[in-house]
Amino acid sequence: MSSELAEKFLNEDYWDEDYPDEDYLNLNLDLPVPDWHLAILKERMERYRTADKTNWTTLEEFEKEIEQFMNSLKMQKD
Repeated sequence: MSSELAEKFLNEDYWDEDYPDEDYLNLNLDLPVPDWHLAILKERMERYRTADKTNWTTLEEFEKEIEQFMNSLKMQKD
């Protein structure tokens, strides 16, 4: 959550005693990212940067595949 969104959330009218106070949330927390995690992200970004994007499935194709799969499960159940 971005700092701006967190600030908006904390300023909402519906806060009451059940929610933690602002001191509980550190909105400017800057956690270090482990080197192994950065290496995985770099590897994945490089893999997709060099991949042939013409072979990727579009969202519409994916949705159609899911719909077909769900329909086949319904038919098996009947």
